[in-house]
Amino acid sequence: MAISAVTAIVGAGLIVLATANAWSLAVVIVGIALLIFGVSLAVTALLLVQRMRTVVVVGSDDLAVLRGRQSGSVSWSKIDKVSLRGPRLTVITKTGGGANLVVVNPRTPADPTFAALIAAVRRRLDVDRGYPPE
Repeated sequence: MAISAVTAIVGAGLIVLATANAWSLAVVIVGIALLIFGVSLAVTALLLVQRMRTVVVVGSDDLAVLRGRQSGSVSWSKIDKVSLRGPRLTVITKTGGGANLVVVNPRTPADPTFAALIAAVRRRLDVDRGYPPE
């Protein structure tokens, strides 16, 4: 986002300076190109952030993962196991339980938000399976 902002500001500055000082038309064209590039880069970044955002909802009945326009959920009783390999948390369903769910941690392995998600899933699975609370 910073690169797009700087590019747009430089482009706008070139346009203003070129028209105020009667500089060459080529400078105005370069300014317009930089301004368009900066704005399009910002729009692309915002769209990608929106599409890549993942929301995980740990409900009383199911676990839901919302990613962009895609969503999936699995009821707690249909979860066979949960595996954590590197940054990928995979919820594996029982046979006939639907599609598996995958949550990828884009941050560091010790990210407190992801650790809290893992703890919440573990607690909820324990409750569903009848294990005593820790």
